[in-house]
Amino acid sequence: MKVRYIYSACIEIETPDIRILTDPWFTPGAYDGAWYQFPELKEPLSVIKEPDVIYISHIHPDHYDPIFIKKLFERYGEKPVLIPSFEKNYLYHKAKADGIRVTEVNEIKYGDTNIHIIPNVHGSDSDIDSALFVNYKDKNLLNLNDCIESPKHVYELKTIINQYCDKLDLLALGYTGAGPFPQTYYELSDPELLIKAELKKQQFFKRYISYTEHFDSTYHLPFAGKYMLAGKLTELNDFRGVADAFEVKSFDSKAIVLADHGNGEIDLASGHISAQREQLYSHQDYEARKAELKDKKLDYENEIYVPIEKIKFRKLLFESLVKARAKSELAEDYFFVFHIHINDKKVLTLALNCNKYSEVELLEQYEGLEPRSEYHVDYRHFFGCLTGLYHWNNAEVASFINVRRVPNIHNARAQAFLNFLSVA
Repeated sequence: MKVRYIYSACIEIETPDIRILTDPWFTPGAYDGAWYQFPELKEPLSVIKEPDVIYISHIHPDHYDPIFIKKLFERYGEKPVLIPSFEKNYLYHKAKADGIRVTEVNEIKYGDTNIHIIPNVHGSDSDIDSALFVNYKDKNLLNLNDCIESPKHVYELKTIINQYCDKLDLLALGYTGAGPFPQTYYELSDPELLIKAELKKQQFFKRYISYTEHFDSTYHLPFAGKYMLAGKLTELNDFRGVADAFEVKSFDSKAIVLADHGNGEIDLASGHISAQREQLYSHQDYEARKAELKDKKLDYENEIYVPIEKIKFRKLLFESLVKARAKSELAEDYFFVFHIHINDKKVLTLALNCNKYSEVELLEQYEGLEPRSEYHVDYRHFFGCLTGLYHWNNAEVASFINVRRVPNIHNARAQAFLNFLSVA
């Protein structure tokens, strides 16, 4: 079994029976125009070998890239696309709408190669991932993608792995994390921001270490989560708390950091490793990429031209609130305050309570309401989220919204409420 590293969560897993391509994201501007690759692979089709099957771990756009999947089909012909099987399979329905045929798989066999796809449901059922286990004779690989550790999922994985081996040959796992925190929650001049960014890095390193303690493996491949923010978000890149995979080598002697763009490969049978990355990405290359991305336009800047005067925000938000409250399980007060901007100038403020038992109404005053999150958002993107053109979860991951919480405490259930705040 050979593993070839392409970019982020995209690897090729090759056995004598089959070549599996995982999570190929190469279309620039994921998350509604915010995410770009670094380092950039300008011609991925010249690097990626013809796959026999494609595995997509979950619906997030840095893993499920329908535009690039169709380019692969144009080059190599249509290939089976394997996805996890969920009770509510958002990825299945999204792919169907995109015109891509996918197959929900728990277990499938190709010759002597056994493939297991193990769903990992955590928190809100709209936030889901999966792991991939591949066995070929006495060689075994576990790909954890972006999975958040849970005892139930770990138990399910170990139950499957123990059918084949006592020790993995390769464990591919996340070492860093995306998301809007801390870069959108503080002023960029606030010294607390850099402290929080470093703390975020360390928390993801701890998760990485915990996974390596659960699954004994000869080699570890830190991967996934590689991106840079573009356009007006470019200045946030330095404060994301996103690590370089090479940093993992400082505390994990089993870590291999394969060179990008198909140059790095490990042969699990012989143990031969080709083209490892030997140092951090250069600061010069990082700054050059930031400069390239600075003038990019976010999707809402290119797609929405409705004048703010024509948008009935109060009506849209009230109808969205009614729909969201019907699906919400939040049974305590939590207030969202939306400061709507045009050209970075606040022009309108609307507030609401997402407690399912409170009166359904928009609030005119928000001072003194606690706990609350104050969202500063461009009117075009706010319009897109309320109408279903964009999704609140993508908006958060993309760092589109500046947030100030009072008190500054995360409430996961309140955050999940936003996923339903739309008239669509």
